[in-house]
Amino acid sequence: MGDKYYFSKIQLFDSDEIVTPSLKRKIDRKKRKKLDKLEQNGILIGKDPTKLLRKAKKLENIQNEDPSQTIRRKWSIAMLRAQGVKVKDDLSLIKKSADKVRKIKLKRRNKWVERKEQVKQQQEERQSKREANIQKRKNQRLVKKLRRAKNRGRVFNLD
Repeated sequence: MGDKYYFSKIQLFDSDEIVTPSLKRKIDRKKRKKLDKLEQNGILIGKDPTKLLRKAKKLENIQNEDPSQTIRRKWSIAMLRAQGVKVKDDLSLIKKSADKVRKIKLKRRNKWVERKEQVKQQQEERQSKREANIQKRKNQRLVKKLRRAKNRGRVFNLD
């Protein structure tokens, strides 16, 4: 007959098109629980390298496990990788990415400080220019007034 059977995980809805917030919270809670359970077993899955590094160091101190647990852990890592999950188990790469993130944050912070200083400087320049223009207009008005008074014969000594 030639019927084809597919054995895979069936997803009934698209995770981007979740209608109710309660359903989204429920799904997020399940994901979080799964992640917490994996992290307790020493399997790190996550996006923030600084948090991963902190957790890895914590686990490094705790982890003195027997061979059966290490084998079980390796199998679960292999299964996760087969499912397409990115398992972060290389500590040196986690350190590299954490340093990279730290450097990027530092660079952004420095740029922000520079920008703030630049804005402050520009504001001060504009303010001083404005003050100078106002003073100039006052002086021009005064000179014009005195000139008119001299022309009309009210003021004798202008210089």
